[in-house]
Amino acid sequence: MHLLTGLLLAIQVAPGSPGVASDTPAVHVAIGWGVDTVASPNREIFALWRAYLSRHPEAGQKTDLWSAAEQARWPAFDLLRLVYQGFPKLTVVQLAPAAGLDSTWVIRTLVAGVYDSAQDVKPLALYRVYATRESGRWVLANALPRTTRTWKRVTIGPVTFVYPPTHRFDRVDARGSARFVDSLARAFGVPVPAHLTYYVADNVDEIQRAWGLEYFPTGPDTIWGQTIGNAMVVTAGAGERHRHELAHHVLAPLFQAGHGNRLVAEGLATWVGGMQGIFYPKLLPALRRYLAEHPEVTLDSVFENPPQRQGTLDVGYVGAAVLCATVYAAGGVAAVRELAAAGPLAETVLAVAARLVGVSPGDLDGRWRRELGIRRREGA
Repeated sequence: MHLLTGLLLAIQVAPGSPGVASDTPAVHVAIGWGVDTVASPNREIFALWRAYLSRHPEAGQKTDLWSAAEQARWPAFDLLRLVYQGFPKLTVVQLAPAAGLDSTWVIRTLVAGVYDSAQDVKPLALYRVYATRESGRWVLANALPRTTRTWKRVTIGPVTFVYPPTHRFDRVDARGSARFVDSLARAFGVPVPAHLTYYVADNVDEIQRAWGLEYFPTGPDTIWGQTIGNAMVVTAGAGERHRHELAHHVLAPLFQAGHGNRLVAEGLATWVGGMQGIFYPKLLPALRRYLAEHPEVTLDSVFENPPQRQGTLDVGYVGAAVLCATVYAAGGVAAVRELAAAGPLAETVLAVAARLVGVSPGDLDGRWRRELGIRRREGA
């Protein structure tokens, strides 16, 4: 019977379930080879996980299927929500007791698609969540608190740095980042965060494993960071000085509960906190060279369709950072706050930026280039 449960078993959740749009693809959960879903508590835990996935967790709705303690701690409680991305087929590849954890089971799941006539399988993620007992019943829970339970913790100001025992903690950089949080909040007239948890590791693989990601594509990056939850930073390769992600947390109140323009948010974090461990002024030479080599690129095209990142150069992030600097030069913090509140649409953002800078929309590209220290495009 256990061998039979190892066969791939597609389970379809009917469309039209509560909270799921009728045009949203139904979720299929398959069982990988050797995964037992017959014995107890395997059977109950698999049913719990399948029920959670059927509700399309990318929507972020509260649920009685997830740990109430974690939902109270983190409003965006499923820290790995980025893995779903509309993929309708998932495969559970492990369901077993978690080593070293009492009354806790690990669930490893593969997110993948099958493409082309050759049936090529292209995985997006292999990730890990847990099932644990809470108030006498099984609920789902995140990997991060469990995988980092033996990590060291140092609190400086509003920031608690959490790092593995093998990491060499840089107290000078940590103090600088804590001061950065305080001064940035005061400069922009937003509350200083009462508490931020900053998880740091020495490489991308280590931090992703702690987060619960066995695999997730990151390209050639050796420095990587994410802002997750309501008070958490996850970073690798930049030590205690990855202030880009800290800036996202501090300045989040400027963006109308997440309804701002993504590129403005990234540009603002890049302007004040740098990117990939490199601070703003040192990011500009590469952007100047890129624009000289690609005269067809405009501020409008950067916002509508930013070029793919090349190494440490992200034209979208740095280009938006230059726009933030341009707006600040014209109107100070108040103008930057208005730009952040302009909403999600690129067209609206650029119109607001032109007004704040005091030029027509057609002249904004030229003003942006002057801020960057380069001439207008030929023929502009």
